[in-house]
Amino acid sequence: MKTLYLYRSGDNTCVSHDSYIQMGAMSHSVEHHIKLNPTINWIETYWLPDVFMHRYKRATFQAHERVSGGKDSIETRPRDFPDEGASRGLLSGKPVGD
Repeated sequence: MKTLYLYRSGDNTCVSHDSYIQMGAMSHSVEHHIKLNPTINWIETYWLPDVFMHRYKRATFQAHERVSGGKDSIETRPRDFPDEGASRGLLSGKPVGD
C-alpha cells in the first residue's frame, strides 16, 4: 500500500505531499480526504515540504554532481557528433547539406 502525507491547512482544507514535494491543495478536511482515497495509507503531518519552485536538490543528485563535475563539465566537453540536429535547429553546428 502506498504511503502519502496530509497537512491540515485549515478546518476544511488540506495539502497532500510525498514528504519531498507538495502534490495538491484540497478544499475538504483531512478526514474526508482519507475517506475519498482509502487505498492509500495517509499519515497526517504537522509540517509541509517546500513548494516545488523552492525545493532543494535530492542528495543523490548532489552526489552525482560532485562526482561528475556538474553541468559545466558536460557542456564544455567536445561533442561526439557536433553537427547532429543542426538541420532542425536543435543544436549548434552547421545544417546538413551546407
